[in-house]
Amino acid sequence: MRFLLILVIYLLAVSCQKSAVDEGQSYDMIVEGGINTMYKEQYIQLKKLDALKSNSGTVGISGATVRITNGPNSIEFSDLGDGLYLGELFNLKDTVGNLFQLTITLNGKSYEAQDQLIPVVPIENAFLPVEKSNLNNKWEIKVSKHLFGMRTSNKWLIMPQKDFSEDDISSFRSPFSYSYRLGAPNVLNNLLGKTYNYEVSMKDSLIVSKFSESPRYSRFLYNLFQETEWKGLLSAVPANVEGNISNNALGFFYVMDGIRKTIPVKAIRNSK
Repeated sequence: MRFLLILVIYLLAVSCQKSAVDEGQSYDMIVEGGINTMYKEQYIQLKKLDALKSNSGTVGISGATVRITNGPNSIEFSDLGDGLYLGELFNLKDTVGNLFQLTITLNGKSYEAQDQLIPVVPIENAFLPVEKSNLNNKWEIKVSKHLFGMRTSNKWLIMPQKDFSEDDISSFRSPFSYSYRLGAPNVLNNLLGKTYNYEVSMKDSLIVSKFSESPRYSRFLYNLFQETEWKGLLSAVPANVEGNISNNALGFFYVMDGIRKTIPVKAIRNSK
């Protein structure tokens, strides 16, 4: 009984604490996006908190100068409006393992970030974060959102071919999955077992896209999910997840190597 009383008092005390954002800390911008070698077109999104909205809404930032450099190579981004910037990828020959640098200039102030291009491991049917099960004479595909203790850290997009669109890759809200070299932070948290489910026929195929992650980007995502999607009753108060953008900006500029493969549903392993 004494232990339960102490636990309740502790939880109440924790719930009353405020994060740095709640206490009035503000940020110049939020940066999303980076390099994806699978596509010629590259996107960077710049946003800021909307002071007119009480629910922490955001608005796009226009008028910035956005550039990515890699040695003598560079990408100059054009402003599409509403905070979205577009650039074209240069020839990537001899850039594997190299650092790419993002530089954003806005109102006389510069924001910088770097990430490393890690070569992606080829897609193998022997390991995919997906399985199928029989469902009313059809098949249900289950794609695991999180996998832990893997040999490499990767970001995945796995969808039925009939539902796939090229826009899914450039979207910042697509049903991505993640594999981590790190172990599960809390094996009792049922949110770790989240899946994306699709109904298909045996004649269908899956489009499997796989993207490499640098060690720092993988750690950023791992920490980010700990503070958002994986939080439970006994979790600590929200923390500010450290990205790689300098000068009072949030977010992470990433560089990912990408490959794609079409895999027939009949080749997907059955659920246990």
